[in-house]
Amino acid sequence: MKKLSGNYKTIFLLIIFIFSLCTPYIGVVNAQGIADLEQQIEQKQKELSSKKSILETVESRIKGIKDSNASLQEKIRLMTEELNKAKANSDSKAKEIEKKLLELEQKQKELEEVRGSMDSISGLLYVESRNRFANFVFSDWKDLVQSFYVRKGALNILKDRVEEISGEFSNLVEAKEGLDKEKEVLDKQKDELDKSYALLDKERAKLQAELNSQYSQRRKLNSDITDLSKNVSQLQAALIAARGAGLISSGGYTGSSFGTSISQAPAGSFGVFSIGAYTHRNGMSQWGARARADAGQNYRKLLEVYYPGATFVEGFKEPETIWVKGEGVDCNNKAKSYNIRISFQEYMNSIYEMPASWNIEALKAQAVAARTYALHKVRTQGYIIPNQSNQVYKNCQNAAGWRNAVAQTKGQVLTKKGVVFATEYAAVHGAWGNHVGWDTVSGNGKDWFNNAWERKSGVTWFYKSWYRAGSGIDPKGENCGHSPFLTHEEMMVIVNAYFVKHSLGLRKTPDKSRLLPSDYGKCPGGERADYGNTDKVPYTLAELQALLSNPVRSISNVGIVWGEGQTKEVIFYTNRGPVHISGAGFKDIYNQMAPGHMRIQQQPSHVFFNVEKK
Repeated sequence: MKKLSGNYKTIFLLIIFIFSLCTPYIGVVNAQGIADLEQQIEQKQKELSSKKSILETVESRIKGIKDSNASLQEKIRLMTEELNKAKANSDSKAKEIEKKLLELEQKQKELEEVRGSMDSISGLLYVESRNRFANFVFSDWKDLVQSFYVRKGALNILKDRVEEISGEFSNLVEAKEGLDKEKEVLDKQKDELDKSYALLDKERAKLQAELNSQYSQRRKLNSDITDLSKNVSQLQAALIAARGAGLISSGGYTGSSFGTSISQAPAGSFGVFSIGAYTHRNGMSQWGARARADAGQNYRKLLEVYYPGATFVEGFKEPETIWVKGEGVDCNNKAKSYNIRISFQEYMNSIYEMPASWNIEALKAQAVAARTYALHKVRTQGYIIPNQSNQVYKNCQNAAGWRNAVAQTKGQVLTKKGVVFATEYAAVHGAWGNHVGWDTVSGNGKDWFNNAWERKSGVTWFYKSWYRAGSGIDPKGENCGHSPFLTHEEMMVIVNAYFVKHSLGLRKTPDKSRLLPSDYGKCPGGERADYGNTDKVPYTLAELQALLSNPVRSISNVGIVWGEGQTKEVIFYTNRGPVHISGAGFKDIYNQMAPGHMRIQQQPSHVFFNVEKK
């Protein structure tokens, strides 16, 4: 068969994912397809990271250009002021020069008039001098002398006036020359300012062009980032389907215990299922050991699987006695305080950590682990506590199945570096052990849900919605009138509360002390200590939505990303597009906001759950 190209595989897997949302079953996608998807996601995420890094650089450049532009604008403003002043001064000097020119023209005209008068008088005197003898003989002497001196005096006056006007004219010429020089200097300054302004304006245009280019690049990068983010979300959705998330999301565990399958929920409901209970995930999974034993594995194999690196020792010398001290229960499961020293054999026969009816190989593995753990506690603290903080002991011998396992493993322990150690164990780990990895038939994460040994054991704790007070095991435990499932509205409360708690996309300032379960003060029992409180009023869905600029108003589906025994991410498909919440983030807000005693019942370091929508 011809191998599909990467693009066709992606399209094919996306079609599978979409189909899985509408049908109760989806086929298994080959490992090569998963690898291709993972490679594409990694490549797209690298590209997305690179684009975001470039965008940061562009934003920094834009800020730098804006700062430079602001400085340049200030320089241009100051330059414009100087240009306006220079122009005003030049215009003022031009008006003064024009005024001086008018005065010069007036003086020139006045000077010409005086000179004309002088020429007339001088002409008369000249004529008279030619006719002086005749005038002297025939004219009246007195009149002659008087006329001569009058004209002579007038001529002197006119000569004085000519000198005065000439002086004024010279002063005006000097003043005009001074003004011409000043105007020349001002015009030169104005020309220099014009050149500087032109350079600044050119630089401003250059900066604006660069700014426009950066704006264009930013728009392109934002568009690319949006497209890449959508592409990554689509690829992740396809990967969820390819890894088998659709197998769980389309039916879940079909156990008979209520709260172990989404099929038990009303249409439109959501189920939040813990994978494994409150456990440290260290050492042996007791239910996993049972399933392995039922499948034919012997106790040595079980110990090898669950305690890698340990040395199996036979013939270990057991102590004669052991000190049992602390609070526990008696054979009738009533509280009892212990402070006794008993034989070590009696203690071993009276341990109640695994049902005595189970497969003998699982019981023998438990006996070796319990013996090793007891000897470790004696070595480190001097006594053993008779409850789950150490190991459950009762003041009566256990059934024959357990006693036979103890007898058949007498003197057998596990050591590391020659010393007994804390061989921890718990009922259910959730398909993953801290030192084991995937606790599955294949030993890897391929189709881990269906191949988990704990799931094959039939234990309901492997996949369960915890909604009752206390351990959650008691079918009569307080549930505050709530089922194991959330309504569509209740899930929207949780998702919107996540945005409000982390101040994401707020349009109003919230009162985060009101991020409380809807039944605050009304739910007794369990770990909730708010019963009877009336000091706070929880936010309603409408109030939470009003706090956000883009609230979640509908959820059409949900997907999960898992890895190495942890829920990495929850993806809600909403009216605002895919909403990505980390596994730890969802666990935190769910345990804070879910009504009743609903909770993801796991230790802080353990985040392994599934969210389904029916």
